[in-house]
Amino acid sequence: MTGRDLHSALKTDEIASCDGGGVNFKIVKLQWGKDDFGFSLHASPHTFTTAGFQTTDFLAYLGFQRGSCAFTTSRECYGRWIKDDFHLKNFCSAFSNSFEEIKKAQNYLQSCGYSLDRPEGWGYFHGKPSQGRDRSYTSSDGHTAAKTEIMKSTEDQFFQFVLSWIEGGSERGWTFHYRPKHSPLSPEFDAGIGYLRIRTFEECPCFDFEPCYWNFVPFDQRGSSAFDSNAEAVHKWFDAHEHNFSQGINSLLSAQSFIDKYDMYFLPIDQKELIRTDTQIKRNIKRSVKPLKRQDKIYDFDVSISFAGTERSQAEALASSVRDAGFDVFYDDFYPEQLWGRDLITFFDDVYRKRSRYCVIFVSSEYCERMWTNHERKSAQARALQEKGNEYILPIQVDNSELPGLQPTTGYLSMKDYGINKIAGILIKKLNS
Repeated sequence: MTGRDLHSALKTDEIASCDGGGVNFKIVKLQWGKDDFGFSLHASPHTFTTAGFQTTDFLAYLGFQRGSCAFTTSRECYGRWIKDDFHLKNFCSAFSNSFEEIKKAQNYLQSCGYSLDRPEGWGYFHGKPSQGRDRSYTSSDGHTAAKTEIMKSTEDQFFQFVLSWIEGGSERGWTFHYRPKHSPLSPEFDAGIGYLRIRTFEECPCFDFEPCYWNFVPFDQRGSSAFDSNAEAVHKWFDAHEHNFSQGINSLLSAQSFIDKYDMYFLPIDQKELIRTDTQIKRNIKRSVKPLKRQDKIYDFDVSISFAGTERSQAEALASSVRDAGFDVFYDDFYPEQLWGRDLITFFDDVYRKRSRYCVIFVSSEYCERMWTNHERKSAQARALQEKGNEYILPIQVDNSELPGLQPTTGYLSMKDYGINKIAGILIKKLNS
């Protein structure tokens, strides 16, 4: 539809409308000939907050463009082209959820010194033009200077954080360094980092010359006093990282996940990069001394572990014992960055149906009732069916629950009778056989 007007054609029909997230959305069918037609989505915001991120900003993020509009009462809207199978009611709900997540992201990240761009703000309500994204960058590489000094460090579940001071020539200020605890990051996670204009440096002295992500904040002298500067704010931002930075990235990814099924992306995620990173994850998994072969097939994991949240402590103990014995284990907490932002339904199906030699399932009432564990179970059982009698599912009985679809003749180990340490030893012997 490139080059065509979103608002005019030989024939126009308003075919659906709904409200979501403080915005009225309307689908219009535009027709220029018998078989020449298209569909446009028109958004008319009707609420705004007194400060912070606005629905108008988010619409701009999603590719909507502001312009005059005959289909809305305000005679102005944000519009964009959509496909003919666009489900408006579901989109309105997704937009509302996504907007709530991005507002959370803004709050978390603002405490760490990052503000999301506001290309529209109140402009729609006050007749001001769009601003576009701020593309300002520093000339510093954040590391090279006559004087460098590490000032403080902290960490969370996903990152190590270091704050350093650099000074030399015209550059004076602080560098925020980020080192992932598990690499590689997923493409979605990488896109979230990149959206904040956090860049990479290949040989960071703060992390023994390993790569890091970084952001530079120039020193700002605001008065004659040495204390009248942005130093206090910078230290406050850094101190907030331990509790808020990863939460902010997570909310960004959640916001994207609600609306990417509608071909709307504010995080630039390349599908080719998804494939490349998945291959890289496989390469980064350390191979066991013993090849993982069955019928001449090599697997990425010796064993994958499927469990409900109530059994996490036992699952982690089992996973750690087997990993310490030199085997490759798929346990979600071993790969937090790789899973963050991924399409988990697709990813878990791949792990439990294709990429594991065995699958251990903790069978409990909680496991049988949960949506996610049932996805994992069905993938594992599909693989078990393909094995045609070969062992694949290794059940651990937590209580008296029966796993749907599991043959009653399948051997299992009881948590009550064996305990997790003995079960780990039995599993290690099996993997060595």
